[in-house]
Amino acid sequence: MNYLRYTGIFLSIAVLSALVVLALNTWADAGLGSSGQLLAPAMIAALLEGRAFVRGEARAPNPAEAWNFALLATALAVVLNVALSYAGAHLIPANSAQSIAPVGTRAFWLMLGVHTLVYLLSNRFFLGLGARNEEVVQARRNGTGKP
Repeated sequence: MNYLRYTGIFLSIAVLSALVVLALNTWADAGLGSSGQLLAPAMIAALLEGRAFVRGEARAPNPAEAWNFALLATALAVVLNVALSYAGAHLIPANSAQSIAPVGTRAFWLMLGVHTLVYLLSNRFFLGLGARNEEVVQARRNGTGKP
């Protein structure tokens, strides 16, 4: 698994989605955004990593590889999430006021714990989903139908 690619995709999606929500909130004078917005980058990054793994290895990851990836990717996602939360509070104070909990508070750590569990499960699920989807695509390209 390529954790640098995972990190790049995670950061790209996280920053892009934050900018889109910020722009929509400014343009439409709305209050869009939720804590679920923090989960989408991990889901997309794991899905794409599963596809890339099948392309590179010509097989799906075994359960041990998938759980190892999920654990390490979850650690990365948590670190990136904290870093983005901290940076957001200092770079865009008006935007951080809309966050679900101020950085460093008890609510912040509770939500981070919940997100950690969801990151773990979604990284594992979406890695497998991406791998299965890529196997189906490759089988169709080769004319063998579903694997």
